[in-house]
Amino acid sequence: MKYSAGIVSFSFWLYESKTTAEYLLEDISKKELIELSLSENIYQVDSERRSKRMAGHLYNRFNDFSKDLLRYFVSADPDASKLIVLISIIKNDKLFFEFIHEVFREHILLGNYTIKDSDLDIFFMNKSNQSEIIENWTEKTINRLKTMYKSFLIEAGLLEKDGNDYKIILPFIDYRLKELLIQNNLTPYLNAITGEG
Repeated sequence: MKYSAGIVSFSFWLYESKTTAEYLLEDISKKELIELSLSENIYQVDSERRSKRMAGHLYNRFNDFSKDLLRYFVSADPDASKLIVLISIIKNDKLFFEFIHEVFREHILLGNYTIKDSDLDIFFMNKSNQSEIIENWTEKTINRLKTMYKSFLIEAGLLEKDGNDYKIILPFIDYRLKELLIQNNLTPYLNAITGEG
């Protein structure tokens, strides 16, 4: 998977993710989901282009989840649902996963539950030094990514604003969800948000 800044074009989409999971449980193809999104506007968007992109992106987030995990997600409580959406985003974005693994998880392991804007600055500076792709991104793109990362973690319930900084909230993951994530080979993403492993 290559580094990409494409995540800035998308949102957390909790409700839309559950809608997508319901269709995937009916074995819908990506093409069929896109067609349905266009014909019935299932995501309630105002442009055809947005409708296509959203359907394709949401399909990619969830298409390799097992039926058991999709069923759990569709009926899960809000906290568990948000964690599943976050994991679906992390597994589809290499750089976001590296941020969660190298910064978020590292803070938990060190018992430092405060993330500062400087932590994001250092992360992106290091990645820029390691990758020509990231080095060529504009400052505007980098700033949008920083904002998205914080926003996704806040929406997932794993981060909250604390003055000028952000406080890490450790997630509660019930046994059934943990079991399903492990069965779906999602353990690296589970460990990244819990600090385990």
